Amino acid sequence: MPMLLGVLESQRQLGGASYPPTLERLAELTGDTPAATSKALSSKEAKGRALLSRTAGGKKKPAPGTVLVLLKEDLQTVAQSDRLLEVQLQSARKPDAPAVDLAQLPKGLVTGLGRAFKAALEQRLAERRLPRTIGALTGKKPLFFFLADAVLPAAGAPARPATTTAPTDGAPRPTAPRGARTAPADAADAAPTDAPSNGAPAASLAGAPAASLAGAPAASLAGAPAASLAGAPAAPFAARFDAAFTALDRVSGGNNYVTLRALRAALPDVPRATFDDELAALRRQRRYSLDPSDGRHHQMAEAEREAGILEAGNLLVYVARRDDA
Repeated sequence: MPMLLGVLESQRQLGGASYPPTLERLAELTGDTPAATSKALSSKEAKGRALLSRTAGGKKKPAPGTVLVLLKEDLQTVAQSDRLLEVQLQSARKPDAPAVDLAQLPKGLVTGLGRAFKAALEQRLAERRLPRTIGALTGKKPLFFFLADAVLPAAGAPARPATTTAPTDGAPRPTAPRGARTAPADAADAAPTDAPSNGAPAASLAGAPAASLAGAPAASLAGAPAASLAGAPAAPFAARFDAAFTALDRVSGGNNYVTLRALRAALPDVPRATFDDELAALRRQRRYSLDPSDGRHHQMAEAEREAGILEAGNLLVYVARRDDA
């Protein structure tokens, strides 16, 4: 039990998408099953410190991915958080009814948390303060919805997940320009030579003519000068990384989320240890940050896991460019 509570406290220190973790995520971090973790949290010691956002209603148990685990002293903070709003909206929405009214959102939450959450929602509406992924229609029965659900995608465009993973470090993220078409979170994993998804003629990710893609080494797609392919020194890692990120992010819809797997593939000549050291330097310079996947909208492939970086129990798989440098 001390280990379970210790892991929960460590997730609180990480913040962002790491806290409060879902029951499913907490079980993963402790190497146990959600059922065993839930049972452990029902012990007297755990119940004195921790709280499940939702409990079984009758015979139906909520899915582990929809239950948040928090420390009791954080109840008010979590009630006002974007994290809880996103989880509750994702749980309540349906494909044929993506907008959920205010009265429905607190349903399923334990009593104290439900009341605080409803009050926080009313205050959010009054202050016009919502996460950038969520919109609301005011009126007698205010409706909340994911903005992605309110946009008619282009014909033949792949479905986009309802939300994106929140940053672990609270850093501001540049957002896509108004009206820009978005793409699924895993679209950043498209091979660098894939054509843009908007139907435009195939082009190099670095902006070179389409003809330059024929047989071009992957390194050239990451922004390395052509001369470097003939034996001249390669461009500095930072410049190549910037070019690769910009190109991959553009192809995936400008969501400012690119997987480490795609970036490693774009710089195949850089050894993993060197890549990680150089990326760590860029993070210290506050140019980029790393985020985990919460698993709700995109099931990670093994290759994505292998490309990730494990820090403080979190597997970081997404890279985002910071705009507070």
